[in-house]
Amino acid sequence: MGAREASLNQAFFNSKVFGLFFCGPGLLIFDRQHLVTVFISLGFFTVGFFFLSVARVKPEETVVKFQRWFRWQVVPYSDIRECGESWMYSYITIRKYAFPWGRIYFARPYSADSLFGLDKEIISTIRSKAHI
Repeated sequence: MGAREASLNQAFFNSKVFGLFFCGPGLLIFDRQHLVTVFISLGFFTVGFFFLSVARVKPEETVVKFQRWFRWQVVPYSDIRECGESWMYSYITIRKYAFPWGRIYFARPYSADSLFGLDKEIISTIRSKAHI
């Protein structure tokens, strides 16, 4: 395993840790008797679920494979409408709705030559093969 793959594994692992980190306070704060705590814990669960739903992406010759939990899924390049950066993750927008956010957010490995140290090679590869 190279440094790039190890970096990608670390970024993917960090997103899962952040997800659990935000879901924990949601459980601790939740109290059905007080409506305010329900909304606050719902906010924590939403942020935590976002981090837990971050995918791992592998661009291949004719398709993009992505893994959210355990199973790899396939998206042909012809179905990709947009690919870009959003905050510290990247995203792919496909023709049909991608549960739960409408986009597939994915982790990227670290790189020394880009802003915030995140690699942009995956995005450029997907854009070029999808003709975006």
